[in-house]
Amino acid sequence: MKEICCGIDLGTTNSVVALLQGGIPQPFNIEEGQAIVPSVVSFDPEGGRVYFGAQALNRYVAFPAHTVKSVKRLMGRTTPVQVGEAAYLPEEISAMLLKHLATEATRVLGQTVRRVVITVPAYFDDAQRRATVRAGELAGLEVLRIINEPTAAAFVYEGPADAAEEIILVYDLGGGTFDVSIVLLRGDIKEVLASCGDTVLGGDDFDERLKDHFLRHLQQTTGIDLGHDFVVQVRLKEVAERIKIALSSQPFVMVNEVAVAVVDGEPLNLALEVARADFEAMTADLVEKTRRKVEEALAEARVSAADVDRIVLVGGSTRMPAVQDMLADLFDQPMEHAVDPDLCVALGAAVQAGIIAGEPLRHILIDVAAHSLGTRTVDVVDPVTGEADYFSTIIRRNTRIPVTRSEVYYTVAANQKLVEVEVFQGESLSCSENTLIDSFRFDLKPAPAGSPVTLEFSYDLQGIVRVTVSQKGFENTRTVAVELHKAGMTGDPAAAAESDAPALADKPVNYLSQKARQLLQDSRLAPASVRELTLLAHRYETAVLNGADEGLVDDLEDELVALMDVLEEDLDSRG
Repeated sequence: MKEICCGIDLGTTNSVVALLQGGIPQPFNIEEGQAIVPSVVSFDPEGGRVYFGAQALNRYVAFPAHTVKSVKRLMGRTTPVQVGEAAYLPEEISAMLLKHLATEATRVLGQTVRRVVITVPAYFDDAQRRATVRAGELAGLEVLRIINEPTAAAFVYEGPADAAEEIILVYDLGGGTFDVSIVLLRGDIKEVLASCGDTVLGGDDFDERLKDHFLRHLQQTTGIDLGHDFVVQVRLKEVAERIKIALSSQPFVMVNEVAVAVVDGEPLNLALEVARADFEAMTADLVEKTRRKVEEALAEARVSAADVDRIVLVGGSTRMPAVQDMLADLFDQPMEHAVDPDLCVALGAAVQAGIIAGEPLRHILIDVAAHSLGTRTVDVVDPVTGEADYFSTIIRRNTRIPVTRSEVYYTVAANQKLVEVEVFQGESLSCSENTLIDSFRFDLKPAPAGSPVTLEFSYDLQGIVRVTVSQKGFENTRTVAVELHKAGMTGDPAAAAESDAPALADKPVNYLSQKARQLLQDSRLAPASVRELTLLAHRYETAVLNGADEGLVDDLEDELVALMDVLEEDLDSRG
């Protein structure tokens, strides 16, 4: 039997699994007859059981310290998520959810789900994409492709048969992230002209405004400030989400919540009416943020609002009337509701998975890089800071991918021993204002000052970057797949090494992990090296303990051995 390939929309609020069947993408009803599964994980510290989906969500108010929501917003960060007494990296929580989704889909389908395409926001950076791939690997899945959510949604829509081409705008406002993409439909070709977005803007932020409104009301009516009560905030956030949804279809909603808090043995009730107009006033700046991103995407794509033929709405938050009113004001075009906005991303991912699996589908996708990529140079002084902090762009934002671009740089000293290659992602002229993805040393052969060094960036269809540096005139080349754990590392490196690195297992899992621990005890290691080795050792030990795919364990083992060899050589050279 041919192995199936599924699409997974791993959302901030909800997740969906879909499969292409008979040329039509279909979602799996994997939880109580529903396709939409809350992206929530809850731990029972006493029984040791882990709950997922609706069951986990139902435990959130009662057990907030042991329940994790919206972990997608933390992907790419190295700070662990505290769950009771335990701590997990964000991708480890996501891996548990992915494993649950795959297990339930396997149960429903009667066939093992192992090969998947996973969607991510178009504006996810390299660190966040790598964390998503790693989550899939930790879940025992083969991640065939990472695809941008607006691009996946575009797969579900076809241009009219009588039109040579059509431009659609995909407006994707989910629970925790926002994306907008301008897509050109030309026959079977879907070309992304531009993407913009915000990875920390979504329905959660609208809920937060309502929650704060409830807290202010309670303080005004009781004189008690409950803003520092975590349990109360969790309860009010859950109420806020329900009221927000109700306001999408009703102009006024009554809030009657009994005993949202207990003070001096007396229950405090929440009773007030919320008008849609008031809610829209308190969230107007959030809608305006998305409007500015829409205008930015239009400018990047070099099209006007009048050039857009259709608006495709993706994500449950697009049901808010204020969002639709803003788009109607900006565009004189119909809003596309033909596909459920909560399902269309997963359905598009299933189409992409079907294409990879060899299904006879006529779709050609041309996507773009969401962020500019470049390096730091010392020959040009930054015009803002006056320091050697200049961001030299190699791949510009919204360049078609896959793409390979290179630039030539020059050494500054005779017989220069090495160059520190730093890979940044962002749009500022100052590297300090962009995101550091990775850095590594490249040893040079003896050569005069001004000798050329070529730096090549390759950006693949999964949005993952590989860097090749070579010294012209010598057989001296090194290729590095940029590392997730470097992203976002700013400030004092020693502090970052201490605060961000997750703890290793209680005891070594094998001889290799024991060797890594011994090397970490060497006081001569730089803080950044300590952090790098700790993170890689943690990933390796986690994969071994979780029984991850043998190929992943082997790859991590090779990385760990290579890193320790480099660090040991560096220490030996110091004497």
